[in-house]
Amino acid sequence: MTAWLANHFFNPAFIAGGACLVASPIVIHLINRMRYRRVRFAAMEFLLQSQQRNQRRLLLEQLLLLLMRILIVIGIVMLISRLILDPAQMSVFRGAQSHHVILIDDSLSMRDRWGETSAFAEAVSVVNRIAMGGAQQPNTQKLTLVRLSQPDRPLFSERNVNDDFVTELSSRLDAQSFKCTHQGLDLTTGLTASGKLLANDRGTIRHLHVISDFRERDWQDQKAIASAIEGLTATGVTVNLVRAVPETHSNLGVTELTGDTQVAAVDVPLRMRLSVRNFGFQLATDVRLSIFDNNEKLPASVVFEKIEPQTEVTHDFEVRLTTPTAHKLRVSLDADSLAEDNVRSLAIDVPKTIPVLIVDGDPAGEDGSYIADAIAADPKATGYGAIVENIEYLRRRPLDGFSCIYLLNVPELPADSIDALERYVAGGGGLAWFVGDSIRPAHYNDALYRNGTGLFPVPLDMAPRELIVDPTNPGSDLLASGHPLFRIFAGEDNALIKLVRIFQFFPVARDWVRDDQLRKDRVHTIASIRSRDPIILERPFGKGRVIACLTTAQPDWNNWATDNSFVVVQLELVKYLARTDHNPERRTVGEPISVTLDPAEYTESVEILTPGDEGDRTIRLQAAPEKSDDPSTESSKTTKQPLRLHARFSDTDEPGVYTVRLLRQSQVNEDRLIAYNPPASEGDLVIASTSDLRKRLGSSAGVSIQEFGQLDWVEGREAGSEIRQWLIWTLFILLVLEQTLAYRLGYHPPAIDR
Repeated sequence: MTAWLANHFFNPAFIAGGACLVASPIVIHLINRMRYRRVRFAAMEFLLQSQQRNQRRLLLEQLLLLLMRILIVIGIVMLISRLILDPAQMSVFRGAQSHHVILIDDSLSMRDRWGETSAFAEAVSVVNRIAMGGAQQPNTQKLTLVRLSQPDRPLFSERNVNDDFVTELSSRLDAQSFKCTHQGLDLTTGLTASGKLLANDRGTIRHLHVISDFRERDWQDQKAIASAIEGLTATGVTVNLVRAVPETHSNLGVTELTGDTQVAAVDVPLRMRLSVRNFGFQLATDVRLSIFDNNEKLPASVVFEKIEPQTEVTHDFEVRLTTPTAHKLRVSLDADSLAEDNVRSLAIDVPKTIPVLIVDGDPAGEDGSYIADAIAADPKATGYGAIVENIEYLRRRPLDGFSCIYLLNVPELPADSIDALERYVAGGGGLAWFVGDSIRPAHYNDALYRNGTGLFPVPLDMAPRELIVDPTNPGSDLLASGHPLFRIFAGEDNALIKLVRIFQFFPVARDWVRDDQLRKDRVHTIASIRSRDPIILERPFGKGRVIACLTTAQPDWNNWATDNSFVVVQLELVKYLARTDHNPERRTVGEPISVTLDPAEYTESVEILTPGDEGDRTIRLQAAPEKSDDPSTESSKTTKQPLRLHARFSDTDEPGVYTVRLLRQSQVNEDRLIAYNPPASEGDLVIASTSDLRKRLGSSAGVSIQEFGQLDWVEGREAGSEIRQWLIWTLFILLVLEQTLAYRLGYHPPAIDR
């Protein structure tokens, strides 16, 4: 009740006394109605009979007069207390004890610029104006300032607002030290945290000022925001939504930069793809993007003649990286209203060659040479370095360094080789099988297929089968699907694939269901033959992929190995299977960097090289054993699991490429690159209209929406002058009517001439 009075009266302290004064006309009326001792005589009997006939009319007239006098008292009280019908017209500083929590939006879209200012600069200006307004009522106002990026860590908490605080606040909010983030933030989280700050402060008037750009994308189907605001107003908190942006500004943003980075090699053209979105409502023409490699501008550039409004366009391009080192690629647009989303970064670790292991199961065979010639006949042109080995190699050497592994006509594998291959594929490696006349189907079914849990995707029949030649079907024996391996053959009439002939193949087991839709084993048929038997199949295994071809890699069972399409498919196959877990990571700004180290291989020294406008800066960390709050859990970890060192770095708001530098026990540095980019959705600068906000907030009382640039609610304008004038005229009319009615109902004996 106290909060409601404070929100509707400039001088709420007069209300209690005024309520008491309302009783005075009633008391006077009752006193006048008091009866004295009755004395009966004949003349009075006649008068009483006359009064009874007029009693109802007199009672109504007396009650009407009493009501007018009560209304006059109420009107005088309201006039003195300065009634305001619309609390939004009032200044937030009225001398009453108040707590102001300011939630300032510091998400990326608040960097929206126009002229010499920005949304965030305008928001900071509003914060300063609120503080200066509160300083005009010293020792009555408290202020808490919360950033949306750190809702649980207020910048100022319940500080008394006075001139000294205004000076301190202005210093802390200086543009050089108080900056907007590059992140996409959730307004609901900030509202919830602000509500907790106000929850235990019920002895004062509570205000929450939310200063934001109120973008349309944040309010679409966002019931959580409306629910949080409704919860605040239900507890007596007045919510004040303050706009920091006058209108929607046009904006272009780079939304994607990707490429086949898993097969990047020195001096080999690397195919890249970028996407640009026009977030505005006007046609964008002659859009040019520059490409940088390690901060050096490349001669190539990308040009879009036009980009339609609210449309995203994509372009493929090639870059040639000439040094075997880590490369930091960057594409950028010309600056516009939101320059921070005009840049996108990507880190690429470029080796001299991409190592591929080929295991030939038949030492006298030529399967390995056909694959090696297809993918690495000229390593300088393809970037692949093929190594042909026998089965024993799987037992003697580590496999993690290979991009993918081929197993060609392998009769069977020892158990330790199977374990090594399973660890390799589960960790992100790629494995390709080609069968032949040397394989043993029983071993494949029992040890490699293992009822669908092993490395081989399907169970095999006990013997290979010939594909009967059909003279009536001049088409290809190989029926390719829309899989990426065969994307180059897309189209109704492709001569490359028509000449492929399959003479012999290994059929799948007879009881194995051919229809992929009926099985639930995640095995997919990506190519079949004329008889509709599957010939190439795929299945995921852990983080990696396995592809099995049920014919030979050499031209014993087919003519494919002598056809040009074979080379194309093998190049696509090694690209598709190439492990991606060794590629530099891509993350969104704000995500922390967590490093886990094996102390047997690395020291505890960790350095983070961060990007920035002024060049990289280095932060040195010390990795330490992970701690647990539960001593029993900690002891069990140390006894059952090897010790691991952990380091964490959270200051990742700046976009660009971060370098995590580790020191091995051999005192050799190892660099890991992580590319951080802002969320693409923050480039959508379309603002929600006030009517839309009202509609989505529903019937929430106690919510005000302040348009951009309107600061009357802070400056304390002469609020309520219209209602005051109306009250004065109403009081005047009531007084005239009261006097007229009182005179009419009073007793006025005629004057006696003497």
